[in-house]
Amino acid sequence: MTQQTEQFANRIQDHRPPARMTGCGAVLAMFALFFTGAAVADLLHLGFLVGFSFLAGCVLAVRFAKRSALLAVVVSPPLIFLVAVACAESISSSGATGHSGMLSAAEGTILTLAAAAPWLFGGEALGLVLALFRGLPQCVRDLRAGLRGPVTPGPGAPWADAE
Repeated sequence: MTQQTEQFANRIQDHRPPARMTGCGAVLAMFALFFTGAAVADLLHLGFLVGFSFLAGCVLAVRFAKRSALLAVVVSPPLIFLVAVACAESISSSGATGHSGMLSAAEGTILTLAAAAPWLFGGEALGLVLALFRGLPQCVRDLRAGLRGPVTPGPGAPWADAE
């Protein structure tokens, strides 16, 4: 590359804001990745692809989510994964209809969850560790403060203004 091209590329990278998703956007992105991974893994009979999509979804969602959305992004992946796998299994289950089709989808969902259990544990743990470095403790403190409500000093409180 020429010197001018390098300078231009550096200027673009310096001024580009980092991509940040809202909590809903991160949840939808995780669902899309989990569902796609489960459907492709079922189609190609590649069991590890389901777990890898979970791991990638957890890490990418924590990386690109806003700091204020980290708590939702860390807590929700197992439920999102369950729903995505159930949807993928119900679509790709055998051509049977009625009770046998539902039984086939439930069986496939349970077996897929059991096979992906180590990936689920690893993805959730890695996402939690990354979120801790991105500001998850502050999100928890904000949640706790919001649940307590506004603090108004009572007449006997040590921080109340003495009249």
